[in-house]
Amino acid sequence: MIGLQRRFDPNFLRVRRAIEEKEVGNTIIIKTCSRDPSPPPYEYVKGGGGIFNDMAVHDLDMTRFLAGDDPIEILAVGSCHIDKSIEDLPGSEAFDTASCIVRYPNGVSAMVDVCRQSSYGYDQRAEVLGTSGMIATDNVYPNTAKIYKNDYTGNADMPFDFFLSRYFEAYVTETEAFCESLVNDSAVPCTGIDGLVALVMSLAADKSAAEGRWVKFSEIIEQVYCVNPTECSLIANDAMFPEGFKPVGDIKSLNEIVVPDVDQKKEAGFADKFKKIFG
Repeated sequence: MIGLQRRFDPNFLRVRRAIEEKEVGNTIIIKTCSRDPSPPPYEYVKGGGGIFNDMAVHDLDMTRFLAGDDPIEILAVGSCHIDKSIEDLPGSEAFDTASCIVRYPNGVSAMVDVCRQSSYGYDQRAEVLGTSGMIATDNVYPNTAKIYKNDYTGNADMPFDFFLSRYFEAYVTETEAFCESLVNDSAVPCTGIDGLVALVMSLAADKSAAEGRWVKFSEIIEQVYCVNPTECSLIANDAMFPEGFKPVGDIKSLNEIVVPDVDQKKEAGFADKFKKIFG
């Protein structure tokens, strides 16, 4: 099971349910944002793989989770506004702010923006525009108290300023799901393929920002090299493929080069129960 904890957050799950039940009609546009309370230290950013891989990967996965389909291509850009000390780092490690547009089947598009600093707390929201309405999430606050004054009306306190606080409930639910799958030998709701696709999306975003163009996800997937069904890595665009290289053309073909997903053979367990709980 892969720990993409936002898939277990009740706010994002409610949006997913609205999409599945057509409460806002057919999906047109998906938007997500992630803005951290403060930037990480230089040592964290250096060698971390860049903002698309160490931060935006969660938002990119969330767009796929909400779209309920595999993406086609991506356009990404990045810049540095907050921490100028990282500008000497290579590639997207030099970015503290980035935006992505992801194209999905049926004309659906997703927009993602991430920033390593938010002066008003941990900003994690999602919005889906449909043909008959819109649904959006708000940030999570320590309490529901509001202040009403002649110069201010709003929440008494700032949103949670740390991911463990913000996603506490999601982590608990995620852990319960993992334990239940072990005890009952049932399907996990977030598989290895989900994690691999999220990585492919973030790598494609990185490539797009570096080359200033739309990048099809198949361009990244075609570089997946599997020594055996449990050991896969990415290769450079060399003229010579490693022995045993098996390129594939699209995201759905990833199942052909990794270990068969045993969860697909198990009876649905937690996933169905989870829908009942929140539905």
